[in-house]
Order: sequence, then C-alpha cells, then structure tokens
Amino acid sequence: MNRPFALCSYSYRIALALLSIATSVEAKRPGFTGLTALADSPDAAFWNPAGITRVPESLELQLATAYSHSNFEVDEATFGGGDADEEDAINFIPGAYYVKPLNDEWVYGFSVTVPSGFGWDYGKSWSGRYLSQETSLVFLALNNSLAYRWSEELSVAAGIQIMYAASESKARVNNVGPRGDGRMKLEEDGIGTGFTLSSLYEFSPETRFGITYRSETEIDLDGSPELENIDNIYLVALNDLDLLGEIDVDFKVPQQVQLGLFHQLNDHYSITADIIWLDMSAFGVTSVSAGPDSVSVESTFEDTYFASIGVGYRWDSRTQVNAGIGYMASPVDDDDRTVYLPLDELWVVGVGVERELDSGDIVTVNFEYVDIGDAPVDQENSALSGRVKGKYENNYAALLDINYRFNW
Repeated sequence: MNRPFALCSYSYRIALALLSIATSVEAKRPGFTGLTALADSPDAAFWNPAGITRVPESLELQLATAYSHSNFEVDEATFGGGDADEEDAINFIPGAYYVKPLNDEWVYGFSVTVPSGFGWDYGKSWSGRYLSQETSLVFLALNNSLAYRWSEELSVAAGIQIMYAASESKARVNNVGPRGDGRMKLEEDGIGTGFTLSSLYEFSPETRFGITYRSETEIDLDGSPELENIDNIYLVALNDLDLLGEIDVDFKVPQQVQLGLFHQLNDHYSITADIIWLDMSAFGVTSVSAGPDSVSVESTFEDTYFASIGVGYRWDSRTQVNAGIGYMASPVDDDDRTVYLPLDELWVVGVGVERELDSGDIVTVNFEYVDIGDAPVDQENSALSGRVKGKYENNYAALLDINYRFNW
C-alpha cells in the first residue's frame, strides 16, 4: 500500500455532491425556474440578491420533503454480492429567507438553507462494498447581502456566503486473512467562505433581466478514520503512512454564473428562463494531507450547465398556477464516473400554485419529479477493492415543496 493511493482513496470517499448549491436549494417556482429575474419574494436573497430591492420587508419559510428511490444493478464485478440494496429514503430540506429595506435605496437580505439527505447507501454485502458502502452529507449555507437601487432600472448587490459541510462515508475492507470483512468509517467537517455579486435590470414593468456570480468556496475538511476488524498487516501499513490520525482534505465548491429573464406576456401569462454555468472542472477534492505529506488530486469533472424554462398563469387576483422544466448536463464522462459520486444528467419537471391569504401572507406549494439518470459506472481502484460495472435503474426523486411568506 503506497501513500498516494491510500490518500486518494480517502479523498474520494468524502467527495460528495456539493453540486447541491445549484440544484437542491428549492426555488419559488417549480422545475427550478424563476431563479434569477423573478425577484418577487424573499428567496431572491439567495438566488439574486439585487432583486430584493423589489421586495418589501418579509420572511419566507420553506420545507421541502424529498422521496428518493435508487437501485444500482451490477453487470460485472470482481467479488460476489450482487446488486446494491434498493434504497428508498425520505429527507427534509428546510430554508429561511428574510428581506429588510433600510431606506429607499439600500436593502438587506439574509438566507439560511439546510439541504440534507445527500448520499448513497449501497449495503454492506454488495459486489462493490470495498469501494463504497455508504456516503452522506449535511450542508449548511448562510448568506448575508446588501442591495442598492442604482436607478429606476438597475439594482446591484454584493454578499458573503458561509458554508459548513459535514460528511460521513463507510466502506468494507478486504482482509487477506480468515477474519472476514473489516470496516472503515470516516467523518469529516469544515467551513469555507465565498462571495456573491449580482444585478437586476428592469427594461420595463413587464420585463427584467438578472445575473448572479457566485465565487468558488474552499472548505477545509478534517477528521480521523475509525477502523474495525482490520488485519494487522493493514494497520501497520496505515500507521507507517500516517493514515491512522487526522486527515485534512481541501474541497472546492465551484464558481458559477447564472443568467435569467422574466417577461409578463399579458394579464394572465408570464414566462421565465434561466441558465447556470458551473465550473465543475474545479469541483471536488484538490489535495489530501496526512501527517507531513500531501497529495494533489486531479479533477475528473468537466464544466456543465443547468437550464430551465417556466410559465405562470394568473388564475385570479389571489391565485397563480406555475409549471416548469429544467435540465442539467452530466458533469462527468461515463468512463470517469465513480460509485462515490455517481452524477449524471438530470431532468426535472414540476407544477405548483401560489395563493394569497386574507392576511396578506402567501402560501406556495410545488410538486416536482426529478429523473437523476442511469449513471453507468465501470470502476476499479485496486485488486483489493475490485472492479464494479453497472448502472442505476429507476433512479429518481419526488419533491413536495411548501413555502409560507409573512408580509408586513
């Protein structure tokens, strides 16, 4: 066992889906639409802070319930065990957004989003158990921003984003002796900061265009592995390589640029269009350190984009019905995909309704279906971990998103 291989093995096991910054924080309109230029509610404090100059003081609370289903079917494998366990999971994604006008020109915005439930649980006996058994991620993002109305048409904003990430990963260890499989668990967490710049230009009361830039964020994760039932020959080798103590991982969340357009067609219909470019070639683990040494890790991802189109229909003075569709291109080639991070192309469709109550508060309910793709994998790290080739069947998620907006 050599140091570079061992360090890279650990690094992959905590390389989880921080792509959530673009896709898991729920938008007000279904299908992840109306992100950049809609700017009619406090969630603009996250998506386009410049848009909060159009929003009166208000607080928006959000709770999305996500049901996900996946099953990785093995076509070829070095070791027995067969397909991964079929997984059905229910997770909750809360969020909160607040907007406070300071005067006629300056507006303060705040958002806190807590996506959760990211990860994959393949089971402890499947054919790829020496590559990965289970991975999970908890992610917290805090955003503070100030927006300034430069003119009747133009608003600009800047903000600071603080991210906290905590990951847990498990894998079986292929002991060479008669004692059966060993177990490895690695828990790591860390904090990073970044910034946001945005603008919103209102061509007319019916048409506006927005742009948001979100900087890359580097998060320093650290933690120590927990090992059980491991052959002494492995323990000695790991100790010689300083891999039984604290492991530091530099993780990079990529920069992104989003553009969006809103247009009110007539008294009833409105449309939105958004596109987000993600610098995924810089995504993931950049280096891993254990003891005095470190290893650089080259990204296997490539830049990608997410695009969405939505339509709204004003049913009456208090009710609006919305629908939308979104698509994200796969950020990794099939040859480079791993079971640690099986990202593929993504399709999302959704419908929803907004209703103003007698109190003036607004309730929004969205339902969305997300096709996560079959994510084919053909991976082999070493003779001890073996090779696994296969793909996902019925890999999807269904989301019910409820927002309640308090207006003052």
